[in-house]
Amino acid sequence: MRVRLVLHHLVTHATGCLVTVGRKIINLDRADPGPILCAWADCYRHGLDIYTHVFCEHPPGEGHEHADRRLLVQAGRVAHLKFAFCSHRHMRYYQNAEGGAALDAIERTGRAHGNLPQGERTRYG
Repeated sequence: MRVRLVLHHLVTHATGCLVTVGRKIINLDRADPGPILCAWADCYRHGLDIYTHVFCEHPPGEGHEHADRRLLVQAGRVAHLKFAFCSHRHMRYYQNAEGGAALDAIERTGRAHGNLPQGERTRYG
C-alpha cells in the first residue's frame, strides 16, 4: 500500500501556539485517495502515524524480514499488519482486546472489547 503522511496540527489553549502532534496517513492506493480512518470499532476520526500498532502474524522465534518474505510468497501479503488510531486511548483499547490481555480482561470484567488496561482507566487522551 502506498501512503503519504500529512501534518496534523493542534492549537494549544494556553499559549495559542500551533503544535504538530502527528501526521494523517493518506492511502494513495484507493480510488479516492484520502486519510485512513481510526481502526477502533466505531470511530470515524483520522488515524495518525504516532498511534500505529503493528501486529505480528509469525512465531516469535522467526525473524521479521524472513517471515515477511515467506508469507509474501505463500499468501501474497506480509506477516505484519499495521493499524492506525486517532488517539493513544483507542490504540490501548485495541491492544487490550487481543491475545493474553483479552483473556485477562474477560476474567476481570466479563468482556474483552472496550476495556483499558488496569492503571490506564483515568488517563486523559
